Amino acid sequence: MTTAELDLLQLREAALAYLAWEQQLSGFGVPAMQVPAVSDLPVQAAPRELPANDVAAALSRAPAAGGDRRTRLAQLEAEVRTCTSCELAKARTQTVFARGNPDSPVVFVGEGPGQEEDRLGSPFVGPAGQLLDKMITAMGFARDDVYICNVVKCRPPGNRTPLPQEAGACAPYLLGQLDAIAPRVIVALGRCAAENMGLVAGGGWRGRWGQFRGIDVMPTYHPAFLLRSPEFKRPVWEDLQKVMARLKAPGA
Repeated sequence: MTTAELDLLQLREAALAYLAWEQQLSGFGVPAMQVPAVSDLPVQAAPRELPANDVAAALSRAPAAGGDRRTRLAQLEAEVRTCTSCELAKARTQTVFARGNPDSPVVFVGEGPGQEEDRLGSPFVGPAGQLLDKMITAMGFARDDVYICNVVKCRPPGNRTPLPQEAGACAPYLLGQLDAIAPRVIVALGRCAAENMGLVAGGGWRGRWGQFRGIDVMPTYHPAFLLRSPEFKRPVWEDLQKVMARLKAPGA
């Protein structure tokens, strides 16, 4: 097979994979992609200044968790249930710790629970969660094969972005989860998650590999953003393909 024929074969495989991705997402209110003009793409906001004791710095300095993985996670979940470290505790219905497989090689980190998550006590169970499940399936995993959690464990009022002090109060819990699981790859869902892992600096953030405590991290758009702006499905698919390739790489 010539180089040109091999390139065409790879292009065909990539196109078929993307069509499968489109089909996976179409059942959740995400129409077929319309490729935007360059002028229509959003201008990347300048990175927000974080306080000197920002979450990423606090997490990077904290010690790794010890003990059995499931025992450690159960202890953390019990601590979260009684946590009153920030104002979010006052209005919550219940805390939202995690869902999925703690032995997973990949962890998805969002920003915080929404209304349905607050009601049911599990992350990503509303419309954005249903879309995330389809994204996970398109990657070749079953819904509960991966581990999913959030930066904060209580719902911010009106589903707003968590404040730095709220994320800081929850930082030991997120760190404990990530240290206990020790995944090969973290997928940071949305700017908030990427920012709180120290991955937003110097302009663009999405689609660029970073590291958090020695773990490879791929930041990408949040599923809730895709529901509002389905034209950005393709960049997310490209990011998830990078994750799949990294998981399959020798030594991964």
